[in-house]
Amino acid sequence: MKISLVQGRYFNSWEVLGLGYIGAFLKKHLPNIEINFFQGCFDDDETIIAGCQESDIVAFSCTTPTFPQVEQVATRLKAINPAIHLVVGGYHASSLPEESILGPIDQVVVGEGEWAMLDIVKGNRAPIVIGPPVEFADLPWPDRRLIRNERNIQVAYNDNKKRITSFQSQRACPYSCTYCLDGHTKVMYPNFKKAPLRYRAVSDLLDEMESVTQEYKLDLLKFSDPTWNINQKWVIDFCREKINRKFNVPFYPNIHVNVGSEEMFQWMAKAGCYEIAVGIESGSPKTLKQIGKGSTVEKIRKSVEWAKQANILIRGYFILGMPDETDDDLKMTDQLAEELNLDEYGFTILCPYPGTIYYETVRQEKIDWANADEYSNNFWNGKFLSNAQIKEWQSYFMNKYGHKLTGRSEKLKNIQQQ
Repeated sequence: MKISLVQGRYFNSWEVLGLGYIGAFLKKHLPNIEINFFQGCFDDDETIIAGCQESDIVAFSCTTPTFPQVEQVATRLKAINPAIHLVVGGYHASSLPEESILGPIDQVVVGEGEWAMLDIVKGNRAPIVIGPPVEFADLPWPDRRLIRNERNIQVAYNDNKKRITSFQSQRACPYSCTYCLDGHTKVMYPNFKKAPLRYRAVSDLLDEMESVTQEYKLDLLKFSDPTWNINQKWVIDFCREKINRKFNVPFYPNIHVNVGSEEMFQWMAKAGCYEIAVGIESGSPKTLKQIGKGSTVEKIRKSVEWAKQANILIRGYFILGMPDETDDDLKMTDQLAEELNLDEYGFTILCPYPGTIYYETVRQEKIDWANADEYSNNFWNGKFLSNAQIKEWQSYFMNKYGHKLTGRSEKLKNIQQQ
């Protein structure tokens, strides 16, 4: 049987660990299977169609902004070869399974894809397949050669002069951020009241990190986890083991300010933590409460202080345009952003993606999702600030911190100034 795995096109490229895991899982259970892979940000539609048209199954992974392109490719494939079985999974399909199966798509995966895709390859043709959570003990390492990880590493090198790739240390997020599909609605886990959080064994994670570092000559190791430090003990155990192995390549995780201590940051620094990314979001206590992240201005200040004491660089992300946000709230964000004096800043605007609690407010609108995301959309309005006013604030922040912007925010700023 011939399977093709495809990631939809987006302006930003990253290694597709999810499809890497699915590919490795299928090969583990079906060693004679043939699997191809295509990535929309590297492969144009003609290349994808030519490579997939003789497949038995083509499985697309997509977020909402990539779904329109996936649907177009799927339509063309079905016209060329009606016998192809077309499957779509990922956040968009998990958020809107009934809508995703319209048109050329034959089948939708809701949730994690490994067991679901194995079931589909073995013959399950139910329109919607619920993918159960997978334990890390049952997962082989992601197949990085299949997903052509070298291409993403080269992009990182072109942008940063560092060879960088990502690793997954846990699955699911226990927090309830209202703007996030991993958070409040838990769209990947429809049958669970609480997210089924799973951490990898430290030894297995570091074995993979050392092996991949050696194979790809990496300079920096990133974590794809939405929140890396959910369990402080696990973080310290990871750092201790990394130090004991004398594995000195630096790393970069996403940090939640609610979990941590001076001790944790010191261990991270000793283990080679180069930089952390922190979802600061706002300087307004009212807005932070609405976000539902559980963070406070005081906790933000303390985490930033501990990171600075440990000489760890800090990248801060801010989200603008929460429903009840006012100019006064954004002035508080401005004050906090300046006070923190971070090393990098990123400024996005709220995007009511399908699956978030804000989607119902825009569900009836005809939205071109291919041109709408958290970096730029022309339809989201708060109760007190219009879309134009939110964008004015975004431009203000990007101009103020232009010399410290994250790569994506800098690209957006350059586009706006053209």
